[in-house]
Amino acid sequence: MSTSTAASGSGLIGELLKHQLGRAPLSTALQYGQHKLSRRKLDSRIRRAATGLRAAMVRPGDRIGVLSPNHPACIEALFAAALTGTTAVLVNWWLPEEQIAEILREKQVKVLFVASELAEMLERIRPQLDELDSVVVIGRPGGDPYATDDYELWLELHETGEGMYEAAQFHPSVDDPVLQVQEEDGEHLALSHRTLQLAVAAEPPAEGDSKVISEPLFRIHAMSAALHGLREGLRTVLEHSEPVSGV
Repeated sequence: MSTSTAASGSGLIGELLKHQLGRAPLSTALQYGQHKLSRRKLDSRIRRAATGLRAAMVRPGDRIGVLSPNHPACIEALFAAALTGTTAVLVNWWLPEEQIAEILREKQVKVLFVASELAEMLERIRPQLDELDSVVVIGRPGGDPYATDDYELWLELHETGEGMYEAAQFHPSVDDPVLQVQEEDGEHLALSHRTLQLAVAAEPPAEGDSKVISEPLFRIHAMSAALHGLREGLRTVLEHSEPVSGV
């Protein structure tokens, strides 16, 4: 269990990672299937994602989207959004495609990270999405080990030299929006750095050295649980969450 002294419910979301990064940089931060990311590696990927968003001409106040089952990209997009002054919209991928199209249109998402298994559906609705400038596919199509994982390639292409990383950073207020999710009743919640920190602070104390996230990260309680695990220095395990009938 962590001995983190990070202030609960205060500060910017990016600060959640700093203590554990300095304390145990090589310990596992995220696990997804057989893949493990150390805290140092996660930090590097977030930096690359932030630089990639700036290269895509995303500006403070814009929205980026994630349409995917639980995956490190969901977490990385949130922290990259925090660095660039944008808002990460985690879209409920359980919804019918016409509702997904409506959400992406209404939120005016500029860059979308989409799971490979949802890419075909996105292609059907993309003509309706005038504001969508860029799509990055997460994972290899059909699980083909020889196919290209566009998201991993996209991260690799964006260097994190100090000058580029500093250019990607934005200095937000704790009351600036950083995340949008959807609750079980269909309500869309917009959270600032402050309100998201408060949600993390309200999580129960950690038990053991790992935290399993099986509910979808587009729910606030799942995201706050994942962020709590990262803050407390736990191995945060992301599991695939199957759609619930009738949702």
